[in-house]
Amino acid sequence: MTLEPKEAVTQYHFAERLKLDIMMIARQYLTIPSLKKEEKAGAKRMLINITEALAADTHAAAAFTCCGDFNKAHDVLEEVVTLAESNQFGLASEKAGEAMIPITTAAAAAWEVLCSHGLL
Repeated sequence: MTLEPKEAVTQYHFAERLKLDIMMIARQYLTIPSLKKEEKAGAKRMLINITEALAADTHAAAAFTCCGDFNKAHDVLEEVVTLAESNQFGLASEKAGEAMIPITTAAAAAWEVLCSHGLL
């Protein structure tokens, strides 16, 4: 499918927003082990909820843009949730970083179209 400029703007917007959110959760997973015992369970639950919401956002982005890279990121974020649920926060952080790869690919494809049309 050839990406049109209007579609590229939407894809680029989704990708850039998702990249920021993924970077945020990846970093936050690393903070959980340093929390006090009584804070860990709540922090874990909240971060898992945020990750699930982010996975839903990637799924919505895929449906809206027809960009399969968003679905790839969705699958990775589902793995992040599984890792976090089993208290593997370091691995969850690393896996969240892996979700950046398909998101960056989607952003780069949109960037190319926008640049080729003089929109960036």
